[in-house]
Amino acid sequence: MPETVRGIHYRVDDIRAPWAGEALPVLFNHGIGTTHDIWAGWVPAIAARRPMLRFDMRGFGRSVMPPVDHVWSMDELIADLWSVADAAGAGRVHLMGESMGGTIVLAAALARPERVASVSISNASYKGKGIGELAYWRDQFAAGGPAGWSGRMMGNRFNPGHGDPAALDWFQQEQARTQPHVALGLGGVLAASDLTEPLRAAPFPLSVVLPDSSPFVPPLHGAELREIVSDCRLRVVPGVRHGLPFSHAAEEAAQLAAWLDAVDAA
Repeated sequence: MPETVRGIHYRVDDIRAPWAGEALPVLFNHGIGTTHDIWAGWVPAIAARRPMLRFDMRGFGRSVMPPVDHVWSMDELIADLWSVADAAGAGRVHLMGESMGGTIVLAAALARPERVASVSISNASYKGKGIGELAYWRDQFAAGGPAGWSGRMMGNRFNPGHGDPAALDWFQQEQARTQPHVALGLGGVLAASDLTEPLRAAPFPLSVVLPDSSPFVPPLHGAELREIVSDCRLRVVPGVRHGLPFSHAAEEAAQLAAWLDAVDAA
């Protein structure tokens, strides 16, 4: 995987036919406890239609690991995202984020609106207030370490008995690699976030997809976003927990592909 000047590892997937026309890239930002591989199931639907940029957030995967005393900030995460677009040679892009990655892409779009064609978020919010579970993380790490925290997170992300056992086992093992100071630092940034006022003037179309059973993000946050952002669509997926982008990758990728095509054609 190539690396940006900020130590962020990324990859570009583009499986379009040689005769396909130009299409704007879409840049994906994952959330806490995962890597760019959370989007693996999205590649067939997305990369067949446009370049797909994925990266490991700092502190995860192959990207730079900050020290324990690192001071985390949203500005840093925004700069990381745009460093990927720059390194890949992408000018204007669509943005897609899941969980905290959704909050980051919203903030990144507000910081550089001239580079954004659209923003899509899944199982994500625009503010920290009202997000569940974060207050328990420190105790969970203290009691069970990363493996114990990951076990609790699996219950938050996926319904029991649903999903490919091999995929879920892989997910739990990857999630258990999370360093406590990374999760807690990012959780602090998320908890302090509130993009309400700048989003009122958002110049980009926004797609919000929320599971109805996430212990983190209540569907109410989606309804609020629809009132705040003038060009916003909301879809709530029933019977699904916080792991929606992984558990329903093929379905959600098809939905995103159609949405991006519609935005480009408008």
